[in-house]
Amino acid sequence: MTKRAALLPARWWLLASSGLAACSGAHEQAQVVATAARTSAATTNVPALLGLSIDELRQRLGAAHQPPAALTDPNGALMGQREQAMQDSVVTFQTGGLTLAVGYDPLTRQVHDLLVLGHHEDSLMAKAALRSNAPNYLVMPVFKVNEPNSLLGLRVVATK
Repeated sequence: MTKRAALLPARWWLLASSGLAACSGAHEQAQVVATAARTSAATTNVPALLGLSIDELRQRLGAAHQPPAALTDPNGALMGQREQAMQDSVVTFQTGGLTLAVGYDPLTRQVHDLLVLGHHEDSLMAKAALRSNAPNYLVMPVFKVNEPNSLLGLRVVATK
């Protein structure tokens, strides 16, 4: 496992492991992609949120919410060890028509990564003001566990 992979929260890492390699666009029709790219304007500057603490995110985005059921595991099976579950927390924010799931360490308050939830990669990239070739962050598609052609969202991880 690479150093970067070790930093990702375990529950998201397992969700992503079913199809993290690269986005093929197989989940979207070509006509829909072209239309979405033209009509979607940035509603949230997600890159500007990278590097903020969970407290700074709450100041900018408002109240946090509990994550959707697709990101939680009440039995702890995705987390592996109870200690790891206690060190890792996830909350969601609604902003600019997007849902952001934020993974952070409750002790240091430092955010690990952001997951922009949605089913259409191109429109998510546009609405979140993300670029696939940005030098200071990575954008990785995350697919549903048992549905490798169904996008859960885009994970954004700072590289610097």
